[in-house]
Amino acid sequence: MIHSRDDLAVRADEGRLLASIIPGAQLVLLPSGTHYFPADAEVVTKAAGAIARFLHGSAG
Repeated sequence: MIHSRDDLAVRADEGRLLASIIPGAQLVLLPSGTHYFPADAEVVTKAAGAIARFLHGSAG
């Protein structure tokens, strides 16, 4: 799961809760405050890395 750390629409605690109840889920908190996909290059790189790890089946 990917969630913005400072999301004002849906708190990060909600992402933590979902990740804790979905078997095998991992939470990636992005250093962003937006509810929408971020435009900051550093945050986009982190999100893309999390997506790639998920697609390739590796943990982390």
